Amino acid sequence: MSKSRYPGIERLSSGRYRVRVTWNDPKTGKRKDQKKVIAATSMAEASSQRELLRTRLLTGGTTPEHRLRLGEYASSWMRGKIPTLKPSTRDKYAVVLDHHILPALGDYYVDAITPQDVLRWRDAQHAKPSTVNSRLRVLRTLLRDAQAQLGLPRDPCARVRTLPEEPTVGNRLKPEQLRQVLGHLQEHERQWYPLFLTMALTGARFGEVSALQWSDIDEDAGVIWIRRAQSQGRVGTTKTGKVRDVPLPLPLMAVLKQHRQRLVRDQAPGLSEGLVFPSRVGTYLRNSSLRKPLGRALEAAGVSERFTVHGFRRTWNNLLRQVASGAITRSMIGHETEEMFLHYSHIERDEKQSAVERALALVDGPKVEHRVEGSPLGDAGRNADSSETTRNDK
Repeated sequence: MSKSRYPGIERLSSGRYRVRVTWNDPKTGKRKDQKKVIAATSMAEASSQRELLRTRLLTGGTTPEHRLRLGEYASSWMRGKIPTLKPSTRDKYAVVLDHHILPALGDYYVDAITPQDVLRWRDAQHAKPSTVNSRLRVLRTLLRDAQAQLGLPRDPCARVRTLPEEPTVGNRLKPEQLRQVLGHLQEHERQWYPLFLTMALTGARFGEVSALQWSDIDEDAGVIWIRRAQSQGRVGTTKTGKVRDVPLPLPLMAVLKQHRQRLVRDQAPGLSEGLVFPSRVGTYLRNSSLRKPLGRALEAAGVSERFTVHGFRRTWNNLLRQVASGAITRSMIGHETEEMFLHYSHIERDEKQSAVERALALVDGPKVEHRVEGSPLGDAGRNADSSETTRNDK
C-alpha cells in the first residue's frame, strides 16, 4: 500500500482509495476528520470524489463567527421570556434546558439543527413518554421562537411527533373514598381540614387555593374568586391568566368561618396579610407540607393507589362531569379547552351552584333515616340539603 502524491488520498489496491477530509462541523464549528474508502479508476477521479465529499460537509460559505449556537440563543431567549413566564413555568424551562436540552444540543448552531437531530435527541431521553413529551414541548417552543427571530428557513421540530402516552388514569378518588378521606381529615387533621376541603369542593389548584385572601371569599354572593396563584412564595396570575369564580358551598362556608375564628383567636401569623391559609410563620404554604397529613388520611381510608394533592382537582372535575355539562365544568375548573365554545357561552351562576350541590350529594352519600355516622362535610352539609329542599318546595 503506497501513499499518493495527492493530499488526503491513499491508494489501497487497484480501483480502491482511502480519502481523508478535514472540515469545520457546521453544527458545532469544531474541527472534524473523516476517512472513507471509495472506488475510483484513477487518482484524479478519487481526488474529484474527495472534493465532492468535502463540499457536502462544509457550511456552504457561512462563517461560524456570525452564527448563534443553541446555548447562546437559549440564554438570550430566557432573559426575554422571564418577564412573561409564571415562576413555576420559568423554573421548569430552566431545568429542562440545563439538564436535558443544552448538554446534547447546546453546541449546535441553531440554523444547522435538523429534524433528524431532534429525533435522535428525543429518542435518547431516558424517561417515561409524558416526561419526554414535556421536554420536547420546551425545545419546540425554543426553536419556533428562534425561527421567527432569526429568520430560519424551517422549524426543526415541525415534523417531530410526541411519543404515544398511556391514557391518564388514577390520581382520583371515588366518591366514597373522598368521603372517607375528608372524614379522617375532619376528625384527626383539623388544622389541615379547611384547606383540603376547599381544594376538594372547588377543584382549584393548590397554588390558587394557597394564595386565597379573605377578600376573595364573598359569602353574600356565595362565591370564591380565584384571582391569583403562588409557587414557592412567588405570587402571579392563575395558570390561564384569567380570574374566575367558583360557587361557595354551604358546608365549605361553615368550615371557613370556623377556620377564620380560630385564626383570629390565636392571632395566627399571616392574618394581617389577609391569607386564608397561612403557614405557621405567616408565609405562603408549600405543597410538600401537605404530604404527611394527606398520607395519613389515605392510609386510614384504605386508599393504596397513588393519590396526590392535585388529585382533589381531578376528583372534583370528574364528579362535576357526571352531573353537569362540559361548559359549566370547565368554567369552574378553569380549563382552556374548547375556548371558542366558552367564548360564546355564558354560564349563569345558578347553573354552577346547581352542579355543585349535585356533586356534593355524590360525596355525602345516600341519605339514610336515623343515620348514625356523621358526614365529613359536617352539619352544614345536612343543612345545605334541607335548605335546598326548602327552596325547591317554594
